[in-house]
Amino acid sequence: MADELSAGIVCFDVEGMPAQQVVDRLRQRKIIASVTPYKTLYARLSPGLLTSPAEVETTLAAVRTLTT
Repeated sequence: MADELSAGIVCFDVEGMPAQQVVDRLRQRKIIASVTPYKTLYARLSPGLLTSPAEVETTLAAVRTLTT
C-alpha cells in the first residue's frame, strides 16, 4: 500500500456535543459524517481516494467551528 493511496476512518468527539448532533451540524454544511455503532458513540469521517486536500481542510475548519 502506498501512502498517497491510503485513507482511513477518523473517529472523534466534540466536547459538550453528542455525536449525532455533530453529524447533523456537519450535514447542514454538506459534509457527510456518521455515528459509530459502538457502545461509546463518536462522530466519524471517512476520507477516500477522491477526497481532495482542500476538502479535508474545509471539513477540519467546519469541525473547528462546532466548538465555538
